[in-house]
Amino acid sequence: MLTRRERTEVLVESGSALALELASLVEADTPARDIVPAHQGLVMCQVRETARNSRFYLSEVLVTESRVRIGEADGLGVLMGTDAAHARALAVIDAAYAMGQAPACMAELERRIEEARVAVSERMAAQDARTYVSRVEFDEMSGQDMSVQAVVK
Repeated sequence: MLTRRERTEVLVESGSALALELASLVEADTPARDIVPAHQGLVMCQVRETARNSRFYLSEVLVTESRVRIGEADGLGVLMGTDAAHARALAVIDAAYAMGQAPACMAELERRIEEARVAVSERMAAQDARTYVSRVEFDEMSGQDMSVQAVVK
């Protein structure tokens, strides 16, 4: 079973169509009501500076956030960009996983999310393979250490 973070990453990377389909499956069994309708906001993007091991804020990122409730379970959906329907779908799916008694469609949700996880992993591996061929190993360039060349000159 995937963690909440992994599940959300798969649903975001797979695109909005999958999340909207799965959310409609959940809402066919149990309707969701909006606690906070989808809205846009800015989130500070924090980065760690490696030399001093300190954190600083690089920039702001535009996100869309939605909160829903199914029964007593709350769900949160947040993603970069302005897709309100996708954010609400993420919140509905999150609430379905947070429910005490799982909805009838939970097996179908898990199966479809696992299929999407495999597809995303394959796509990322293919992308990594394309970029890996252009990787430069500076330690192996001409068998010489570049820092020694700088000192000699």
